Amino acid sequence: MALISALLFQGCSSTSWVVVDDQALDINDYELISSRYYLESTNGITPNQPLIHFDLKSINTYEYAERVKTERYIQRYRPRIGYVLLGAAGAGLSYYAAFSDQLLDRPTDEQRYALMGAGTLLTGLSFLNMKPVGEPTRTGESRLLRQTGTATEIDTTNARPYNTDNPGIRISYNNRVLVENKEWDFNGGRISINLAEEIDAGIFGENPAHNIVVEAFYDSLSQRKEVPVPSVFEQFVVVDVQITALRNEAESNPGNILTDLAEGSQLKLVSEEGDWYKVLYGISETWVSANDVRMIWRPSEFASDLSVIAIPNVPFGSVDVERNIPVLGRSSLNSGAFILSNNQYEGELSERIYGQRDAKLMEEYFIQGFGVRSTRVIKAMNATSDLMVERAYSRLAATLSDSRHNLNVYINGYAEIRDGQVYLLGSELNEDGEIQLIDLQKLFRAFNNLDLNSIKVFADLDILNDDGSTQALEDLASIITDRNFASAVFFASRPDQRSGIYSSTNGEQNRHSIFTYYLAEAIKQRNMSMNAIFGHLERNVPFTSRSLYEQPQNPLFFGNRELELLN
Repeated sequence: MALISALLFQGCSSTSWVVVDDQALDINDYELISSRYYLESTNGITPNQPLIHFDLKSINTYEYAERVKTERYIQRYRPRIGYVLLGAAGAGLSYYAAFSDQLLDRPTDEQRYALMGAGTLLTGLSFLNMKPVGEPTRTGESRLLRQTGTATEIDTTNARPYNTDNPGIRISYNNRVLVENKEWDFNGGRISINLAEEIDAGIFGENPAHNIVVEAFYDSLSQRKEVPVPSVFEQFVVVDVQITALRNEAESNPGNILTDLAEGSQLKLVSEEGDWYKVLYGISETWVSANDVRMIWRPSEFASDLSVIAIPNVPFGSVDVERNIPVLGRSSLNSGAFILSNNQYEGELSERIYGQRDAKLMEEYFIQGFGVRSTRVIKAMNATSDLMVERAYSRLAATLSDSRHNLNVYINGYAEIRDGQVYLLGSELNEDGEIQLIDLQKLFRAFNNLDLNSIKVFADLDILNDDGSTQALEDLASIITDRNFASAVFFASRPDQRSGIYSSTNGEQNRHSIFTYYLAEAIKQRNMSMNAIFGHLERNVPFTSRSLYEQPQNPLFFGNRELELLN
C-alpha cells in the first residue's frame, strides 16, 4: 500500500533530447578570415586625470560552423487515479475468485494461478497509463550534432602591437606643433599621454580660442582627437598689482576686506562674475577685483603649491604715522579743509589700494594737527563727475563764507593729462561705458573765488598716461600760486612716474602711498615750513620708490617755499 501511495502521489519522470536550433554556431569550430587594425580614443579627460589613451584595436572576421543543436528536457508523470482504481477493482475480483468458492466451484491450481496473474497484470497496466505533470524542464545540457552550414561573424577586440615599431605622438595648438615624439612606448596595446606634463600651460591666454589637437601614429595607423584646454588645465589668478584686497563679498567696501594680497599671490579661480573673480583662499570662497589680477592656466596639482602672500588687514592707528599725531595749532574757526579722494573704480582700472586710508590719515592730521574743526572738513569720496565735486565745493563755500580762512586741500586718485589739462578720473563709467573726467583746472579756479588767507594743496595723483613734461602740472598749480602769494601746491610725482604704495612683500607694511606717508611723517616731525616739508619728501620718496620698485618717483612743488604750515 505504501508503494501504491508513493506511485500515486509522486509519479515518475523521463528525459528526452529536443532539437532547438538547426543553425547554431559552434564557437569551437571556426576559422579567422581577416583582421583589420585601428587606433581608438574614447576615454574622458579631466584636469584631475589629464591622460589621453589611444587603444590599438582589431576588427576580426571569423567563419563559424553551423550545426543542429539539441537540448535535454525532463518530463514528470503521475498515474491516472481512475484507471488505477479500475485496475485495483479488477485485480481484487480476480484474487477473490482465485481464493474463494463463491465465483468458481473449487478452482484448480491452474485456474487459481491464472486468476492471480490476471489480477497482477491489471494492477500493473493501470499504473502504466500516466499523464504528464506541468511543462518539460530544461536540464541545461545541450549537444551539437551534424553541420548544416557556415556563418560569418565580426568581432572587435583589444589588440597587441603586431610588429616591433614604436608608436609616435604629436600635440599641436592653433596650427603650432608643441610636442612631437616618434619614439613613444606602448603600455600593453595602449598609447598613454599625460597632457599636463607634456604641454606648457603658459602658452594659453585667458580665453583659449582653439582646442588642443593630439595625434597618435603606429605603422600606417593614425588617430586624431581634439581636447578643450579646460579639460586638461584649471584656471588660477595671479595678483598683478602691488597690493589688492581679498574680500568676503563682491563689493568695494572697507568692511569686507579679509586681508591684503601682495603682487604675485596665486589663487584658484572658481568663477568670474562681472568685475570680480571668485577665488579659493584655503577652502573659503572669497573675491578679488578682476582688474587687479591676471588669469593663468595650470595643472590641477598646482593648487597644492600656490604662493599666497597675505598682508594682514590691521585697523587704522596701527601704522606709526597714524599714532600720536602732534597738536600743532589750536582749534580755529579760520581754518578749513577739502578732501577729494577717489580709490574705487569701475571698468578696467584697479582699486587704488590704501587710497581711502590715505584720505582718513590726512583728515586726522587736518583736525588733530592743524586745528581744523571737523564740521569744516568737506569731503568728496569716490566722486563720479564734475557735478559731484561742484556740490562738495558748494558746501565748502558755504562753510567758509563768514571770514577769511586758511584752506588745506588733499586730493588723491588716478589722473590723466589730456591736451595739457589735468583731470582726475571719476570712479564710475558713463552710460557709454567711458571714464568720466573731473576737471582739476575748474576746481582750482573755484578755490580762487574763496576769501582765503592761504591755501595749501597736497595732490597725490597717480598719472596713468606717460608725459615727460611737467608743464601741465605747473600750469595747474599756477592757477592758485599766481593769485595767492601764500599758496603752495605739492604733487606726488612727475607725470611720467607712478605714485607707489609703501608696502613690500617681505619688508615694511606702512599701508599708505609713499607720498602721503612721508608727508604725514614730515608734519609729525614738526617740519613747519613748505621748504622743510618738501625737503623731507625729496630725501625719502625717491629713495623708497627705487628700493621697493626700482622705479623713480620725484615729488614736485610749486609756490611759496617760505610759507608756514600754520599761518
